[in-house]
Amino acid sequence: MLRDLLSTGSPMEIFATFVALALVVASLLCLVFIILGGINFILSAGNEEKIKKAMHTIRYAIIGLFISFIAYFAVSWIARILDIPFQLDFSTIAALMQDIFSSLSQ
Repeated sequence: MLRDLLSTGSPMEIFATFVALALVVASLLCLVFIILGGINFILSAGNEEKIKKAMHTIRYAIIGLFISFIAYFAVSWIARILDIPFQLDFSTIAALMQDIFSSLSQ
């Protein structure tokens, strides 16, 4: 999908795909940081400073995810206002994730 898109896709399709890729990366990083914050919380052994640090990690991961989705909605909204043909749907994101995971497994 990515090679075909880069060779034959329009600039808006390429931009939409990279926005989808950014959302996938942001979601995966959020998941990783929530897991790391949870592990740090469990391993804090009642130390208030470590608990506070773990809670900040989880909180900032969730805030970062919200900011990335707000940025996506802002780009989509601005494209709609300026009548730019920007279309990004779940099938594009799912196909992109499938390509990424299949290339990692090879």
